[in-house]
Amino acid sequence: MTFPVTSMISVEEARERILSFFSRLEPETRPVLDALGQVLAADVVAPFDIPPPR
Repeated sequence: MTFPVTSMISVEEARERILSFFSRLEPETRPVLDALGQVLAADVVAPFDIPPPR
């Protein structure tokens, strides 16, 4: 099965078209145990090393 090619667009143009259907959500704060399946908006940094340095 072949499809007629009328015109080609660049990968960048295709990406822009796809992403135009989505908007970025505002970050929200929630407890770690309630965040299963979520994506981090920023890196998580501990105030101390675990395990502690030797």
